[in-house]
Amino acid sequence: MILRIISKTAIGIFFCVHIINAQTTGKISGRILNNDNNAPLPGANIILLPDYTGNSADEDGYFNLINVSPGEYTVKVMVIGYETVIIENVVVSVNRTTSLDVKMNQTMIEGKEVVIYATKLSRKRDQTGTVKNISSDEIEILPVENLSAVVNMQAGVVAGHFRGGRSDEVSYLIDGVPVNDAFGGVATVSNLEGES
Repeated sequence: MILRIISKTAIGIFFCVHIINAQTTGKISGRILNNDNNAPLPGANIILLPDYTGNSADEDGYFNLINVSPGEYTVKVMVIGYETVIIENVVVSVNRTTSLDVKMNQTMIEGKEVVIYATKLSRKRDQTGTVKNISSDEIEILPVENLSAVVNMQAGVVAGHFRGGRSDEVSYLIDGVPVNDAFGGVATVSNLEGES
């Protein structure tokens, strides 16, 4: 019997606290629209000043600011591509909803001029492979011990393999002269190591 009275009292106090709290705040609600065609502006940001609390408009332009303490506020509404609207002296009363519909004007977003310079890549249309010429002056300043190390430093070369191909599928020229295996006629990295 006593337990039942205590539980009913606790539940009653719980509901009374929520009712009392609900009667100490107000609410601001409304809709954000385009001034030209009355289209809703979804995602508009509504900020309550000086509290800096706020919300954003839903897909139909509606918004709600709940649990607002009674008083006088400034409401700031912002959307990208529209002029910011500031509404002063918005009064919020206890247990009341303040209606606030806002129409916004479109504006241009201006930025600095961006200039892009581009050059056309020169390509030989009849060339089916890649050619890389390395002078002796360039080789002298490279941190290499032999010619195969120079080859392995080139773009697309991994361990003597050119873009996935084998080293015997490539032609090597030193001073314009092909370096090929005397027996098979193919150039290999191992042939080059003796030449360095």
